[in-house]
Amino acid sequence: MTSTRRTFLKTATIGAATLTLPLHRLFGQESEPLFGRSIGHGYKVGICDWDIRGFAAQPECFAVAKELGIQGVQVSYTLDGKFTLRNSKKNRQLFKDAAKESNMEFASLAMGLLNGRPFAREADAEAWVSDCLDAMHDLEVEQVLVAFFGDGNLVNKPDDQKNTIEKLKRLAPKAEKLGKILAVESYLSAEDHLKIIDAVGSDAVKVYYDIQNSTNMGYDIFKEMELLGKKKLISQIHLKDDKKRLENSTIDLKRVRKILDEIEYNGWLVVESSVEGDWKESQAANAKFVRNLFEIQEA
Repeated sequence: MTSTRRTFLKTATIGAATLTLPLHRLFGQESEPLFGRSIGHGYKVGICDWDIRGFAAQPECFAVAKELGIQGVQVSYTLDGKFTLRNSKKNRQLFKDAAKESNMEFASLAMGLLNGRPFAREADAEAWVSDCLDAMHDLEVEQVLVAFFGDGNLVNKPDDQKNTIEKLKRLAPKAEKLGKILAVESYLSAEDHLKIIDAVGSDAVKVYYDIQNSTNMGYDIFKEMELLGKKKLISQIHLKDDKKRLENSTIDLKRVRKILDEIEYNGWLVVESSVEGDWKESQAANAKFVRNLFEIQEA
């Protein structure tokens, strides 16, 4: 091989290797980058369908969310109504078709109905969740938010916590078989969530983490995310502010991003609430803010 060819191959090899270097190394900056991962980490921005006003639990929610610069929707699972997903193959297909037509995805399903009809105490609640797992299978959705707010609040209710554990134990084998996640969202601390998950003893039960709810409860959200994240128990996250757009939030969202990078969370960042003034303008601004902060490329 000639000297010129050797030089060319060596140069090409070095050039190819530099493409794998982080940008801070490529340009001679030896300090660590601000965040742990670059574009390609898997983050996606979603929105709760109840924040798409007038389109909750409707197939049209995908098209509206698309206009706001959002990639997926957390869709409400209802027991009845025109577009209920319960026991309706037709409606499930309507939602799938609507998502496909808009080039959108399901971020997850949500059982907010359990706030008024508590999972721990309603006789039929276990069957509702079981039916929801069937819908998730048809929709090819990985997880469902199992809500524990309002009448379903578990804080300082040991009997309800016990009943919740027993019901989740019975549901977990079906969720495991289908490859689905039952994501518990409540006002409990990370430690109390861990007690429930440990008692259930299934990888199918995880935590749906809401940064604003936990802040309101006085928890250190950064320590909680680290604790749950190290155990890979955060299944999905709500980025939320009760009164402001995310760009104006008092929560340190840059630190939230840093911790999510550190625990190697790869998944949906679902915007909830976070409205000032016009809701459409607010949600479009929220989507843009999240895309910029988390380096999410637009679809």
